[in-house]
Amino acid sequence: MTLGFTEPYLFDKPLQAGFTVFMSRFDYNQARQASILAGTNLTTLYNQLGQQNLLNYVSNSKGFTTFMSYPLKRSFARLGISYGYTIQSVNTLTAAATSYYTYLNFLNINGPNQLAGIRSSSITPSFTYNTVNHPITPTAGKALSASIQLTGLGGNVNQIEPVIDAKYFRRGLGKTHVIGLHFSGRYITGYGGKTAAPFNRFFMGGENDVRGFQYFQITPVAFVPIESSVPLLNSDGTPRQQYVQNAGGSGFPGFVAVTKSVASYQLVTPGGDTALVANAEYRIPIFGPVTLAAFFDAGMNRLLNTSQLDINPSRIAQLNSEFPDASFPAKAVVAPGTQPIRASTGLELQVLMPVVNAPFRIYFAYNPWIVNTTVQPPIVTDRSFFPNQASFLNGLAQVGNVFPFEEKRTLFRFTVGRTF
Repeated sequence: MTLGFTEPYLFDKPLQAGFTVFMSRFDYNQARQASILAGTNLTTLYNQLGQQNLLNYVSNSKGFTTFMSYPLKRSFARLGISYGYTIQSVNTLTAAATSYYTYLNFLNINGPNQLAGIRSSSITPSFTYNTVNHPITPTAGKALSASIQLTGLGGNVNQIEPVIDAKYFRRGLGKTHVIGLHFSGRYITGYGGKTAAPFNRFFMGGENDVRGFQYFQITPVAFVPIESSVPLLNSDGTPRQQYVQNAGGSGFPGFVAVTKSVASYQLVTPGGDTALVANAEYRIPIFGPVTLAAFFDAGMNRLLNTSQLDINPSRIAQLNSEFPDASFPAKAVVAPGTQPIRASTGLELQVLMPVVNAPFRIYFAYNPWIVNTTVQPPIVTDRSFFPNQASFLNGLAQVGNVFPFEEKRTLFRFTVGRTF
């Protein structure tokens, strides 16, 4: 729920000012969210990484934003500033979200308490320059916007997020043809001994950036140190059991499986701290509101600042005390091979609908640059942890699962709006 007001000409001057007040509940499920946006069921695709390896959570937020901007004299530029305050709480729903969000050192607190009462106080100065001749169907002009969000003037979150976005339009080879170019760059980092809030990292893919990929599919993969429980086996491979007085909490005696705690790693998809996107389109009007556009998109989403993956020191000390041979590092481990530049090219049919004032789009994309590999967590357990070879091999299979990381070469999709 959002309530807002904007005054475009405050005090009889070209001073634009306004505010918004909001309250929201966001149930974030990576596979379901991507399926809704894509209009097709992508659950199987995302579950290749394992449902417990997805960063699924529920977030409750409330807050407000106030803003104002003023045009520079004799120019198409404006200077602006905004202030926002948000109170947020996060409930994790999967093992990956629990391991990553509750032990990442972003509030210097160990455990789930750091996910309650997250208070962000942000100020954002901005600069915009715009000579684009039409907001929906531009044929000429350029636009540049730059801002830097500083969070930490109060609250308990410390992070900096600079953003730059540029567009350029000009006539193509034909009289009505249009060449459009777009570039955007974002970076996020914590400061003052804190990391950036992990749920604010960047995910890419979809028609808003690199069209040939599924929504939120372009993300680095990392591994977080955890403690796992694996079943023990007898030497012949049968499950090892023991007789207890209260089997399974039933209040009756019986046999239960024997398990052992071992050191391992949990796969997570943490998002990037650096996102760069470049788009190019060649738009050819066919008739009336119908336009054919050839496009090329390229994007990079990386974790460049690995110090932002620090795990809470008390959590690492606890794990290394319990498993001294594991020698867990003080930060999450980034999986190699999951952060290259992706690219997509294809054709898009655009139909401008005057009622919604936005183009309906059907596009086919071919992806020349994809990732097609497997990822495996580091192995930090050995034979000495287990009573026999059968138990060792079974435990190794569970804590050392190989996960497929495969992206498709082609994509056909219907959507509404513009990439830029």
